[in-house]
Amino acid sequence: MKKRKPAKSRFRKIIGWLHLWIGIITGVVIFIVSITGCLFVFEEELFDIFHSKITHVAETGPQKPVSLLIANAQKKLGKDKPIKTLVLTNGVNKSFVFEAYEAKKPDEWGLSYFSQVDYMNRVFVNQYTGEVLSIVDIKYEFFNIVEQLHRQLLLVKPLGRLIVGICILLFVFMLLSGIVLWWPKNYKQFKRSIRIKWNSKWKRINYDLHNSVGFYVLPAALLIAVTGLVWSFSWWENGIYQIMGGNDKKLFRRELPALTGTADTTLNKTDAIYARLRKVVKNDWEHLVLNLPDESNKQAMAFVHISNNKDGWKGASYFYFDGRDGRLFDTMPHEKKSLAMKWRNSNYYIHTGGIYGLWTKILAFIASLVCASLPITGFLIWWGKHNKKYKNSRIPTMRSSIKNRPMVHIF
Repeated sequence: MKKRKPAKSRFRKIIGWLHLWIGIITGVVIFIVSITGCLFVFEEELFDIFHSKITHVAETGPQKPVSLLIANAQKKLGKDKPIKTLVLTNGVNKSFVFEAYEAKKPDEWGLSYFSQVDYMNRVFVNQYTGEVLSIVDIKYEFFNIVEQLHRQLLLVKPLGRLIVGICILLFVFMLLSGIVLWWPKNYKQFKRSIRIKWNSKWKRINYDLHNSVGFYVLPAALLIAVTGLVWSFSWWENGIYQIMGGNDKKLFRRELPALTGTADTTLNKTDAIYARLRKVVKNDWEHLVLNLPDESNKQAMAFVHISNNKDGWKGASYFYFDGRDGRLFDTMPHEKKSLAMKWRNSNYYIHTGGIYGLWTKILAFIASLVCASLPITGFLIWWGKHNKKYKNSRIPTMRSSIKNRPMVHIF
């Protein structure tokens, strides 16, 4: 009587089968998302290196008024592309960056990412001379293409993010099922499982690269995958938000208070807002994004990354200004935010490795590189076994055909 296989053996067989075929189906997407994520980790640093002539300026005197810098940038861009945002990095040698962007209406979208964007320009201005250094078309800029490949495979947003999201969800299963298949029976086997035998044949080295290296990066890979799903599925984001203790998401916009008195028409509102913002944050900031007020929206919101934050999260505070008179009417300081809001503001930096500086970026880079290699090494393992089975299945057939062939006697 044939013995039944134990349940554990059947379970591993099912897990192995799912691990194999899910890996083959999602492998191309996982490779693209991982390798682009690997490149994007150092996007800021690399952009500065390749565009140092426009990102860095010499301090030659007092800073020009922000309103003048905007006017110069707007003149270069043209009136049909209104500037909406000011982006700054702290430092006296950093240029001012102004952004103008407009998305197309959904009924104008095609299949690709490019069909969504009408224009997306970034204007670099010397803060001391007012000179416009360059206009970069971000829509076709290299690192933006890398980011859009990473997020949505250069497809239109709803479709691309859905495909990426499903593949990353399956990748999370792949990581967990991989550790189940890798799990050693004893300590001796464990010691063998965490080493790469570099003096072995390439098949063995490939096997170790898939298993052993995959084991080492598992925690970082899981963290990157889990944080990345936030941009694909709102239910995932809301679920983490609630786990963190957040009940309702606070709206980033605030209702403008009633205007008391008459607004000073001689005061430049943008200059007033910028001056008040710099006075409030002092020099205790890393990055600053100021959404400028316009005719349709009289409110200006500033998003500021605070430096020297001590609670482990990426410090980010919000400041709300009345575009009619330039006054600060509300704030959301980092220390008063809920745990859920601190996580949400930090999620991007956890995902890209920037949360604790260079060493976490290097960790994210290595983890992403290994994740990109897993579909390749996994496919090579399968291909090697598949070819071996195919060759072995051919040998008996050939032997049997020789055996059954009539003998030819030569006299």
